[in-house]
Amino acid sequence: MGDANEERERWNAKFLAGEAQLTEPDSLVVEACAGLAAGSALDLAGGAGRHALWLAERGWRVMLADVADEGLALAARRAVERGVVLTLRREGVGETVAWALQGGASGKVRFDLIVVVWFLAREYFAALPQMLAPGGVLVYKTYTSEHVRFTQGHSLRYALAPGELRDAFPGLERILYRERDGVAELVARAG
Repeated sequence: MGDANEERERWNAKFLAGEAQLTEPDSLVVEACAGLAAGSALDLAGGAGRHALWLAERGWRVMLADVADEGLALAARRAVERGVVLTLRREGVGETVAWALQGGASGKVRFDLIVVVWFLAREYFAALPQMLAPGGVLVYKTYTSEHVRFTQGHSLRYALAPGELRDAFPGLERILYRERDGVAELVARAG
């Protein structure tokens, strides 16, 4: 649990310093969701909720999961300002995945959409497809080791190998894959 507490403190400090405060959704999320019917969505490691809020405004039932108290507090304030409802979970990715896969009395929790942007959850790659409803879509975007931040000394702990995301979800139908300038983007659908 020490790792989750360290991550919580690190991200809370970033939010308090005014970092990670974007309000516009990432262009990949907009592109991937343009033709989708609203359903249930999970914004995993979603910070201040820029994707969760955008989805909720378009009729999605959104769960925003993040480790940072400050990010979730900001998302909650923004949800009230925008007149939308978000379900918030203050926990690390592992806790969210475990909760979804165990699901309590009602069985596993399934989502029509899972969004993961700028977060590497490699150890949960095998679990994410299990959390998708039939026909559900995974939108994933993060850095590879070829991004300038990693070629200039940042820890490779938070970077994919080139091509890794393309091959990370073999059981899903790949709809879109792009990799350029050290950023990998994937949109894939469950059967």
